[in-house]
Amino acid sequence: MIAFVILHYQAADETIQCIESIKLHVTEEKRIIIVDNASPNNSGMEIQRKYQLDPETDVILSRDNLGFARGNNLGYQAARKSDPDFIVVLNSDTLIEQDDFAQLVDRSYRTYAFDVLGPDIYSTKTSSHQNPQRETNFTLEELKRKRRILLLKNKLRWAIWLKYRLFRSIPEKADDSHKNYSMAQTGKVLHGAFYVFSRKFIEGHEECFYNGTFMYFESYILHYLGMKEKMVFLYDPQIHISHHEDVSTDLTYQTRYQKSVFVNKCSLASCEKFIKLHENNKEEEITL
Repeated sequence: MIAFVILHYQAADETIQCIESIKLHVTEEKRIIIVDNASPNNSGMEIQRKYQLDPETDVILSRDNLGFARGNNLGYQAARKSDPDFIVVLNSDTLIEQDDFAQLVDRSYRTYAFDVLGPDIYSTKTSSHQNPQRETNFTLEELKRKRRILLLKNKLRWAIWLKYRLFRSIPEKADDSHKNYSMAQTGKVLHGAFYVFSRKFIEGHEECFYNGTFMYFESYILHYLGMKEKMVFLYDPQIHISHHEDVSTDLTYQTRYQKSVFVNKCSLASCEKFIKLHENNKEEEITL
C-alpha cells in the first residue's frame, strides 16, 4: 500500500489536479492525505468538502501555517498509521503521469533497497530536469558563504525593489545540460518537490523532515542527516513527474519583490539552522 502526503496552501485547483493525477494513475490500494497549512482563503475547507465522502482521502486542517517541514511531518505522521509500504511526500503542484507508477516504485525498491527515492522531475516553469538537485551537499564553508550573500540581499532590499521596478520579468530557463539525469544514481541530493520514503525509512523515523526550518533547505538537511545514518538516496529516472513550481507562493505574493523578500528571509533562517547542525554535530541535533 502507498500513502501520499500533499501539503496544501491556497492553490486549490493545483492541489485537486495533483490528487486526481494520483487517483487516475495509481489504481493500487492507497491513502491520500492532504494537509491544509492554514490557507487564509479557506481553500482547505473547500477541498475537505470535495473529498468528504472519498474513503481513500483525508484532509487535515492545521490551525497554523507550519511551514514546509512541519506541515509535511504532520501528514507523514498520519500516513504512518496506515502501515504503508511507501509514503510519497509530494508538492501540490506536481503531477503523476505514469499508469505503472506503483510498480516502478516497487521494482526500484527491490533493485536498490532505497530509503529515499527521487524521480525525474521536469519543471514546466524552467523547462529543465530538477534531479539530481546537486551532486554533493553544501560544505560548511559554502553555507557560510551563502549566508553572507543572503544577509547582503536582506540588507539591500531597496536594490531588489529597484531591479523589479526597472526591469521586466524575463522567462526563466534553467540549464540542466551538466546533469546526467538519464541514469540511476545513488548518494545525490534529491529535489524536495517529490520524495518516496520506503518502509525501511518509515519504520525508523517518526518524521520525514528536520522540523527546525520553516521553508527552504529541507532537501539538503534531509540528505545531510540521512547520509550520517548511511541511508540510500536513489535517483530513478524511470519514474517521471511534472512540476509546475511556486504556484502557492506566487498566489500569496502579488509582486516579485514581495516574493523575493520572503524567499530571502526564509532561506537565511534555514541556512542558519543548517550551519548550526554542521557546527554542533551533536547526536540529538542531527537526527530526524
